[in-house]
Amino acid sequence: MEPEADPSDLSEHDDFDHEELRVFWDLARYHAKLNAAPTYFGPTTLESVPPPAWAFGDSAEESDAFVETVLDGESGSTTAASSDYDGDLPEVGVLSILCDGSGKPRALVEVTDVAVSADVVVESFRVVYQP
Repeated sequence: MEPEADPSDLSEHDDFDHEELRVFWDLARYHAKLNAAPTYFGPTTLESVPPPAWAFGDSAEESDAFVETVLDGESGSTTAASSDYDGDLPEVGVLSILCDGSGKPRALVEVTDVAVSADVVVESFRVVYQP
C-alpha cells in the first residue's frame, strides 16, 4: 500500500536551502541529459528555474524513510484526496526535486502516471537522477 499524502506534505517548502537546490539542479540537468542545446534566444525556463522541491511526511524521520524507499526502488507513488489538489492535478512528465527530512535534495523525479478514482488521486513517479 502506498503512503497517503497530505497536500501540505507535498508542497514546496520555504525552508529548503535554495543554493543547495540550485547546485543539485545543475548536476541533475547534466547527468539526466536535460541540458538543452544552446539557442539564440537565451536560456530556457528548464535551464533557469529549478523544478519545485518537496518532502513527504509529517516528520523528518517519515521523510527520510520515504526517500530511502523511493531510492531503493527507483520509483514511488503518493495517494491523496482529489479535493486536496484544488482542481490542479499533477501532470505526466513534470519534474520535481524530492528532498529528505532535513531539506537536502536527494532525487530528481518525473511524474509517470496520474490515476483518479472517485475522490482519490494516485501520482506515480520515477527517479530520473540521484547523486
